[in-house]
Amino acid sequence: MISDIVLNEASRGDAIAAQQRLEVLADLPVLDVPLEAITLVENLIDAGAIPEHSRPDAQHIAIATVNNVEYLVSWNYKHIVNETKRNLINEVCHAVGFQPTTLCTPIELIEEIQVKEKHDTRMDPVLEECYRMKEEFAAQFKSSQELYDYLKAEQKKFKALGWKYLPPPPTRNDQNKKD
Repeated sequence: MISDIVLNEASRGDAIAAQQRLEVLADLPVLDVPLEAITLVENLIDAGAIPEHSRPDAQHIAIATVNNVEYLVSWNYKHIVNETKRNLINEVCHAVGFQPTTLCTPIELIEEIQVKEKHDTRMDPVLEECYRMKEEFAAQFKSSQELYDYLKAEQKKFKALGWKYLPPPPTRNDQNKKD
C-alpha cells in the first residue's frame, strides 16, 4: 500500500526516473487520507516526534496509522525508524487513541516475517507471495558477497539517476573510536 505522499515523492526529480518509479507503484492500492490523519500529523509535530520541516514524514506515519497499516517500511533513520523517534511516535499515537503502525526498515521486516514463519504455519496469500519473491531473489546469489556486489551495483545505477543515499548509522565500533 502507498499514499498520495508516496506518489508525490515518486513523481519528483528527473522525469524519466520519476516515470519509472510511478510505473513500479502503479498496481499498489493508495490509502485514503482521513481527517484523523491530519490531526495525528499535528500531534506528532507538536510533541516533537517529527520536526515541522519534515511534515511529509509525519504524514507517512499518520496515514499508515489511521488506516491500520501493520508495517510502515522505510530507510529514513533520521525521522522514522531510529529507536528514539519510534518510541516517541508510538507514545504520541497511543496518547491520542491509535494503535501505532510498526515502523521498520526492510531488513527488520524480513526478520519479523522469518520469526513469524517459525511460529505460524497458516499462510496469508500476500505473505506467501512475499516469501516466494524473497526466495526467488535469494536464489540468485551464491554468497553474501555476491548479494553485496549486486546491491552496490544497483546503488551505483540509482545514484547515477539522482537517488540520494543516507550513510548507515554509526556502529558501536565507530562510537568507541570517538571515545
